[in-house]
Amino acid sequence: SAMTNFGVEPFLEAFLQFSAAPGAHESSIGEIPPDYAEFTGFVFKLQANMDPRHRDCLAFVRICSGQFEKDMTVTNARTGKKVRLTRPQKVFARERESMDEAFPGDVVGLNNPGAFAIGDTIYTGQKLIYSPIPSFSPELFARLRNPNTSLAKKFQKGIAQLEEEGAVQILHPQKGGGSQEPILAAVGELQFEVAQYRLKTEYGVETRLETLPYTSARWVNAGWDALLKGENLYETAVFQDRWQRPVLLFRSQWHLERVEERRSELKLSSVGN
Repeated sequence: SAMTNFGVEPFLEAFLQFSAAPGAHESSIGEIPPDYAEFTGFVFKLQANMDPRHRDCLAFVRICSGQFEKDMTVTNARTGKKVRLTRPQKVFARERESMDEAFPGDVVGLNNPGAFAIGDTIYTGQKLIYSPIPSFSPELFARLRNPNTSLAKKFQKGIAQLEEEGAVQILHPQKGGGSQEPILAAVGELQFEVAQYRLKTEYGVETRLETLPYTSARWVNAGWDALLKGENLYETAVFQDRWQRPVLLFRSQWHLERVEERRSELKLSSVGN
């Protein structure tokens, strides 16, 4: 049917009739229905280099309420800055189409020169924040090395882009803590392969992975002050995520349970919010 284009449009029209309508979303000021008067949206994905010729970066925004209009000005709840939404696009595979308006349930692609991060809420009217996308505890860890120092700038740029997109979690050593090479943290080997492939194809940087003997990670919800006040942590590595939050890496379940028992004030969490 698809090859002959017979019956495809009626099928899609029928599919839309059965699909779920846009629903309400929980926010910092309560539940926001799709017919809420003000515009609100949620950034759920970033993607760079979709067009290799331009090195662009798109932020994908789900419209949660109100009406989106081209060139409208919104506020980013995370930064508090006003942002003008120019050149909105509808993206389907490699095809792009300009759009002038969108409604709850639609997804809009916006050019992102560093204005947005995954989990951002944008809005007009009263400030509100939608629940962020959590960072789940990884189980695989590896140090990423750049053997060619002449490509250091490209390496850092690629790492920053992968981190911004959330393609893989990247942990950074504390300042002055020895090696400053980034640590890749993943839930599957494929994430490592994707990160290395993209660094090679998009930035021209060959990298090497050094597997690390850690089995789990925990965020310290009590913060740096609580972490640094107490006793040293046995066989535990301390890193920070992209938001400078402390993250502990453990070599075994026994080491994790030992710290949870002796340092309960740290309020360890397997999810970074």
